[in-house]
Amino acid sequence: MIMALQDPARDAAGFEAAVLAEGGRLFAVAYSVLRDAQEAEDAVQETMELAWRSWDSLRDPSKRGAWLRQICVRRALRSRRRLFPRLWLAETDHVHGAPPTDPDLDLDRGYRRLTPQQRAVVTLHYEYGYTLDECASLIGCRPGTARSHLGRALASLRKELNNG
Repeated sequence: MIMALQDPARDAAGFEAAVLAEGGRLFAVAYSVLRDAQEAEDAVQETMELAWRSWDSLRDPSKRGAWLRQICVRRALRSRRRLFPRLWLAETDHVHGAPPTDPDLDLDRGYRRLTPQQRAVVTLHYEYGYTLDECASLIGCRPGTARSHLGRALASLRKELNNG
């Protein structure tokens, strides 16, 4: 570990390897929270900038993927809070249209109505297989709160699918 910190070329190579290995997953996680491709790309870029600046603080290189995803989830949640008024107005443009009858559209509409934290927990738990304790760590909350986010999200999605 000390040698990696002393050798900038090796450190840069490790960072590049992490970017190549995790880039797609980071985008998917950011998109699941933000539901906007450009904003997700921005969140991934911010993640990479922050990760590069603090790359030497990574204690265990085998956990670099989880470390990067944690940064990305937190960046996406922060962006979502900043963008919430604009995104909420954009999502309400379609309220007066005919309701979709396709279950996939109902699920997507229900997913959009979840809070960013609920979306993050659902995505991390069901799509990426993280335990609820790991989800809590990634989004920066307690395990009980992550369980609560998941339970509320599932109840909301069930309601949307039953009413859609």
